[in-house]
Amino acid sequence: MVLKIYYYLFLLYLNTSGAFDAGLLELRPFRDTKEEDTTHYEITVCAVCRVTIDYLKQVYKTNTQALEAKFNETNGQCNGKIINEIVAILSGQSGVNPFQFAAIVRYIASSNTKTDLKEPFSEKSHFDSEAILEGSDVILKRYTAAINSIQKGGDHDEARRTFGAMLHTLQDFYSHTNYIELEYTKPSPVLGRRHFNKDEYASKDRRTCVDCTGDQCRSNLDEYIIQKKLLTSGYFVPVVLNLISKKKPKGKCSHGGFVDSTINDDAKGGINKDKISSVHGFLHHKAANMAYQATVEILKNFWNDIKDEDFGIFLSLKKNLNSLMISIDTACSMAEYVELAKQISVGIVDQYKSVEYAPHNYILTSFNSESAKLVVNTKTPSELTSAIQRLNSCEKTKNSSGEMYYHALVEGLKVCEYGSVVYTFTDSPAKDAYLKHQALALIRTKKIVVYSFIGRETKTRALLEPKLYDDVIDPLDGSDDDTDLATISGGLTFPITVNDTSAISQFVLRRLEWTMLQPILLLKSNGTSISFDVDSSITELQIDITSIGEINTVSKVELKMPNNSLYPLQENSEKTKHLHMWKLVKPAIGTWRLTTEKFSQLAHDIQIQGKTNLTCSSTLQRATMEGVDSSGSTQLTTEPIIKSNLTILTTCDNLNLATVKFIQIMIIDQSGSLLLNLTPHQQDEVGSLTNIIVPNQKFRIVTIITLQNGNKIQRIEKQLISPTTISIELTNQPFFLTIKESIELNYTIKSYINEQVTVRLHIIDTLKLLGDIGIEKNLTFVNETRGIQMKTTIKSDNIEKLVNASLTSVNMMEVNVQKLLKTLYSSFANHDL
Repeated sequence: MVLKIYYYLFLLYLNTSGAFDAGLLELRPFRDTKEEDTTHYEITVCAVCRVTIDYLKQVYKTNTQALEAKFNETNGQCNGKIINEIVAILSGQSGVNPFQFAAIVRYIASSNTKTDLKEPFSEKSHFDSEAILEGSDVILKRYTAAINSIQKGGDHDEARRTFGAMLHTLQDFYSHTNYIELEYTKPSPVLGRRHFNKDEYASKDRRTCVDCTGDQCRSNLDEYIIQKKLLTSGYFVPVVLNLISKKKPKGKCSHGGFVDSTINDDAKGGINKDKISSVHGFLHHKAANMAYQATVEILKNFWNDIKDEDFGIFLSLKKNLNSLMISIDTACSMAEYVELAKQISVGIVDQYKSVEYAPHNYILTSFNSESAKLVVNTKTPSELTSAIQRLNSCEKTKNSSGEMYYHALVEGLKVCEYGSVVYTFTDSPAKDAYLKHQALALIRTKKIVVYSFIGRETKTRALLEPKLYDDVIDPLDGSDDDTDLATISGGLTFPITVNDTSAISQFVLRRLEWTMLQPILLLKSNGTSISFDVDSSITELQIDITSIGEINTVSKVELKMPNNSLYPLQENSEKTKHLHMWKLVKPAIGTWRLTTEKFSQLAHDIQIQGKTNLTCSSTLQRATMEGVDSSGSTQLTTEPIIKSNLTILTTCDNLNLATVKFIQIMIIDQSGSLLLNLTPHQQDEVGSLTNIIVPNQKFRIVTIITLQNGNKIQRIEKQLISPTTISIELTNQPFFLTIKESIELNYTIKSYINEQVTVRLHIIDTLKLLGDIGIEKNLTFVNETRGIQMKTTIKSDNIEKLVNASLTSVNMMEVNVQKLLKTLYSSFANHDL
């Protein structure tokens, strides 16, 4: 079997010159006592909530007395329900958005914990091995990058990721260095403001620790280090890497722990405070409390630097919080559709600007067979309308190989905020499908939903015209046995015709209330009979059925109510053949059943959503890397490996989990068929944890909550998850690039099947630092990891390209190279294997 994988390297230039990386990584909302280890996740959540309370009091003049009483922070830990308490206050506060706060707080915290997945052996990311100066440099640059993302790029989503990653290094400073042992009582005033000076930390030739065993290790710092108050940190070389990594210099401190190979080298012992059980675990809670104070302090500094408005958006408290993006094909083959697309797009903008929770920014991209561009990114809806109306309906003549659909999509997605909505218009296949998984990674990370309107020739052209490369052309309708991005994201794909204009407008109008719509059921089928549960919080039920083909009648669609009687479904007044919609106000509580198996043999999408403020989220969690001194997990945003052991974390907002009898997690395939029926192994008033062995089919996660009174709550995750058998990741990604710097990139590709696999890996550098054609490698192996090295030098003639790329901050590089590229292989692996 042969896999061809396109690996895109995105190197960005910033124009500025574990845990707490161990046990503190654990994502554990279940706590019986404050005498437990504190985690990175907890410190971050508590600090963000603390500053949010202060922000509400200062900016919105909110009465926060109830929140203050319930906050109850100790050792960097706080009330596990504090997020829900804040959401409850937000729901009753005018001028504030309550719908995404919980997700954004967890998003920032997960960006923190992901550092141990992306940078497990980076000394400067964790202040290990005396990387004092380098660690302060990482904090300063990432802090600056987060500010630049907002002030120069208007990208709050990127700022959240960058800031979250920065917090990991900041918090590790207090558990990995000797700052606590030096008896400082306040957070360091250096971090995030400047670099450490040479006279503030021990030199490389200075002894920092003395040999110790047992209780002697409570005071194993060298006396000179204590007297001069010099900073140092423990050397950490994992046992699995001790034969190939550098050794600890004589007389230096060790990190400590059973996986640290340096613990028996002079000086014996260790100084980490990651857990209560660590060598200096007696100082664990002091370190955790100091890390919490430092996190609160740097959040307030960040607030002061970017000001009230942007900080409110950063916390997702402002009503204008997501993005509306429109992408239009301007090739001449679309001429008859472009005017229609423009008409529909203007209508979309007019509808969006009038809603209570209007978009933060409005984005337009255009594309044809030769180019793609970001036309406008504005906070003013009228500017988007004007830009749409100015579009040329026939920029390029018809091209048989397709259009640059994904180039335009990626450009727009980069500046989209979290939870955005994208509408695309084209009548041609995409000839740049090698960028599909870059778009997919951005969609997954930012929780973006795509709605794709396609011309009637799209499918025909994709099937009839020759494909130069199977992995380059994408018909965009799923007809190549792949899954279109609309389906993956939880959106829809359907044809655009003049007769459907009214129906499309109505469809878009329904989606304007996205903040109140929670998906109950999403599936694609040729015919189905499936049940779903409606709970008391749902005030309106929306059912949509769409198809690429023509649905001439829906008279045989059956919808049974909980009392087993038929609900009368009327034909659409718009008489569309591709889109059918029904709205049920105050639906009966209980189990309903929808049947379409008598209705059509055409493949069709079914979406059932409820208008409610009761939201639930079930996300995949991955354990931290084996061999690292850690015992936690963090959210997985890449495609999971087939048969891997993961955990599903389920949390709900506006639900008293004390009223819950039990939680059921169902794993269903794209057609709604049950793959796995799972029961949580831990459940309390904060949420639940459920173990899962990843199946080999694409799947969605369904959450069924049974209350004490017997009623059920059903929610489904929008995104379709595509498991894979191949992983690829960068193992030493650079944080920042400077001119004339020589960098070496090491990444590994691994097969998880016991068969010989031949991989054709094409590495393409978007800045052309590796040349115009990049690098191609052919690899053949069986169930083993292959490491690949690549060297390049940043030259002065790359300055303009690098600076032009700098508006997307450095953490975008991490997304593209690490998270994004780990998903790049997924569709190829799934189809060719």
